[in-house]
Amino acid sequence: MQTDGRMRYTRNNYINYERSGHVHIFDRLKSMLLGLNRPQSTATAESADKTSITATTTDQTPSINQTEALILVHHLDADGHELQAPEMIAGYVGDEIHLPDVNIAGYHLVHIDGLTRWFTAPQARLILTYERQAGQPIWAYAYDIDQRQLIGLPTMMRGPLGTPYQVAAPTVAGFKLLRSVGDVTGEYTTSSKTVLFFYRNQNWRQTDLSTGFVQIRHRTRVFPYPGATTTNYLTALQQGSVYKTYLRVQLNAGDTWYNIGDNQWIPEAQVQLTNGDQLLPKLPLSYRTRDQRQVQQTGIVSFVPGKQVHTYIEPYGRYLTTVADGEKVILTERLVDDNRVVWYQVKNRGYLPGRYLTGLEPHGVGL
Repeated sequence: MQTDGRMRYTRNNYINYERSGHVHIFDRLKSMLLGLNRPQSTATAESADKTSITATTTDQTPSINQTEALILVHHLDADGHELQAPEMIAGYVGDEIHLPDVNIAGYHLVHIDGLTRWFTAPQARLILTYERQAGQPIWAYAYDIDQRQLIGLPTMMRGPLGTPYQVAAPTVAGFKLLRSVGDVTGEYTTSSKTVLFFYRNQNWRQTDLSTGFVQIRHRTRVFPYPGATTTNYLTALQQGSVYKTYLRVQLNAGDTWYNIGDNQWIPEAQVQLTNGDQLLPKLPLSYRTRDQRQVQQTGIVSFVPGKQVHTYIEPYGRYLTTVADGEKVILTERLVDDNRVVWYQVKNRGYLPGRYLTGLEPHGVGL
């Protein structure tokens, strides 16, 4: 038997194929098939994934005879392209049709054309049309890199699996884009993705994380943001008082400001930097060193994957720098305080609590 001039099949091939158990009842269409006894009728059913499936049929109930029948089943996408090789269903005119159970990864069935409940002719064609499933979303976030906070609502993009996407950086009033982290281009997949866009206040030229101290030179007011000329803060800072700073900002105009708390800024002209030990808070006696000795070891930083942990100029002192999780470091000193907290000195990089180190080698040294 010749079909479409492309492939030759025999009745025995497909009768054996059907009887061998490789043809399955398309269970989710049973309820739809019950309504296909009338000519020119249309039935709809809802699949397990809540997708509406439509089917068109033009058959009447045939009389059963021994005429061999063959149906060619095509699986097409919305553009008419074959998604897999056509399948054949064999039987006799008047027999009930058993549709193959087809599951094409990344697609769901949306339309059936030429569907009948019985074999009605020696040769027929059935066309199943599928729609591309939607990929997982791409999320985009806008962050103020200095204040470490969101500066806009997150946005989400979705599209069909396998299709390309491109995330554009949102425009945020009063801010300039610095950089992005994450794939701004790619394809929709079965996994969601995140893109982070980092911004800086457009009036800020340069910033520096500052964890030092400043001493007030002259009585000064506190302002709500760098460059402000008026303030609602009633309390003024007194001459000689000392404050911890968290951020230093140089504005485009050239002046520099220090942050001493949430929305609390003072101009550099009113302060002087100080690193004097007399200005640092005195450590409780329980934090004094009990056991201090030199070591020659290596260790691996164990923090949060992909993150960095601060080191300190001295135990419980000011931040010095950072080391990355998983980084192998050289250790030159070990000490213990009265609370039995262990500290290690990382070569040329300050002190780090022992709880952030693992894989100490040589093993047992300095324990």
